[in-house]
Amino acid sequence: MTTTGQPPAPAPKAAKPSVMQTLRGIPGPIWLVLGGMLINRLGNFLQIYLVLYLTDKGISATDAAFALGAYGVGTVVGVLLGGSLSDRLGYARTIASSMALAGALTLSLVYLTSLPVIVTVAALIGVVAQAYRPASSALLVERTPKEHHVMVFAIYRMAFNLGTTIGPLLGALLISFSYDLIFYIEAAAQIGFALCALVLTRSGDRTGAVTAEEDAPVRSYAAVVRDRRYMLFLLALFLNALVYIQHTSALPLQLKADGYGTTFYSTLLSLNAIMVIALELLITKYVQHLPARIAVALGIGLVGVGMNLYVAGTGMAMFVVATVVWTVGEMIGTPSASAYPGHIAPPHLRGRYIAAAAFPFQIGYAIGPVAGVAVWSASPAATWWMCGALTAVAVAATLTGMTGPRVGADEETDAGAEPGRHDAKAS
Repeated sequence: MTTTGQPPAPAPKAAKPSVMQTLRGIPGPIWLVLGGMLINRLGNFLQIYLVLYLTDKGISATDAAFALGAYGVGTVVGVLLGGSLSDRLGYARTIASSMALAGALTLSLVYLTSLPVIVTVAALIGVVAQAYRPASSALLVERTPKEHHVMVFAIYRMAFNLGTTIGPLLGALLISFSYDLIFYIEAAAQIGFALCALVLTRSGDRTGAVTAEEDAPVRSYAAVVRDRRYMLFLLALFLNALVYIQHTSALPLQLKADGYGTTFYSTLLSLNAIMVIALELLITKYVQHLPARIAVALGIGLVGVGMNLYVAGTGMAMFVVATVVWTVGEMIGTPSASAYPGHIAPPHLRGRYIAAAAFPFQIGYAIGPVAGVAVWSASPAATWWMCGALTAVAVAATLTGMTGPRVGADEETDAGAEPGRHDAKAS
């Protein structure tokens, strides 16, 4: 009981968990999501080997590349569609239906011979195979304690990166026996993920039912666009993607111009992968104590600084240092940036907010290589200075957009508030 005239003492903030505390606190349904996603990533061969598979069947390289491009376009549509389906059908149902369809369509590729049909099916696979991503992120937010979110997303990323790293090696082994095997295994992995999601629907897919009021026109991506601060956050993600993707486009050109071969380039990429898998959880243990906007701004800033450092010299040590710097930035900023959309979204728009955050990355990854190579062809140094300039704008957009009572900074969010209307208090 409080003394008359005195406000009640504020409730103590929940302590941020350690890695082991987070692992022990992950509920069974979330382990199903993490395990299903890992299985799916381990069997994710289509995008990597589709061109080789089609050319082995006698299709020209140009036509095979067109099929891969159709798959890429499908992935962009799929994430946005997945956001809408997540908010309407429920998260687990969206995962189950998208993965089951992806498995069936992937399996059908083995039996198709008509190029137009192959291109169409590849595009459809891109759509349904990516629709699960907003739903899986939303499930992490909904079914884990708030104070665990940043660490849980770091664990999610580790599972994703492990699957992405080991999957191509497994694919190469399968191809040594038969190209068809990679599609059988990928279809099995997708259906396995669907079965995991079906178990989740039995534990209660609480987002499945919507009221008539929630189903009004505001229940659309237009509501996301009206959130001006969130749009600044999305701008920061887009600019960061433009910068980050230069390690696959401008960097190999720079290394070749400086006299280094593909072995050194592969070593730098391996350094990045090893650091992320081995260190990100440990770094997140400390980063989760930072306000979300500080963690994201610091991460984006270090990615830009690391890319900018490639202009500093031609020595092998400088390339290693630059790669370490932007890798540290990736580890610092990405878990908080991944958790943030689900934190600040109204519950009935959570899937769309998360999908909207994936969209800038996909566009940035599509445009970035073209822009980076064009600038590098005119002036190699200008590419890396461009990275620095874009990063400065991205950091400013992050610090401006990620304000208000954002949950990543340990403040409570009024999830039912109208998008775009936030308290002025900074995180």
